[in-house]
Amino acid sequence: MLLFIHMELLYKYIEELDADTSINEFNIRDVQMKLPAIKHKWAGRLIRSKIELAGLEKKKNIIIDDAVRQLIEKSPVKLSVPLARNRVIDLDSVKTINDEINNLELIIEFLGKMERILNSMTFDIKNLTEIMKLELQ
Repeated sequence: MLLFIHMELLYKYIEELDADTSINEFNIRDVQMKLPAIKHKWAGRLIRSKIELAGLEKKKNIIIDDAVRQLIEKSPVKLSVPLARNRVIDLDSVKTINDEINNLELIIEFLGKMERILNSMTFDIKNLTEIMKLELQ
């Protein structure tokens, strides 16, 4: 379910970024004026995604630690913590959270690349403005 949510979010971000970065002769001034707000929006999304990732990592560690503790307590033979940890890694709850983490890492990678693209947009707009000035002369 969360895999679907993260993929939907990624597709939504791709569409929104397309609209945010679409520049032509008619909207260049508007885009230039909105660019700081656009950068802020995408940087905020990147930070929120990193916070969410940290929360998922923490949740995963709690699930693993609880499962390890239960396995060691219930085991009729003495298990070492590393051996118990290796056994609980295959639990469905751990696999699910690992999938969530992988998908969120993909979104973070996308947002990081978008941040670099948006930072270079300032120069792109400047260059387009110069070209437009030359064409008017």
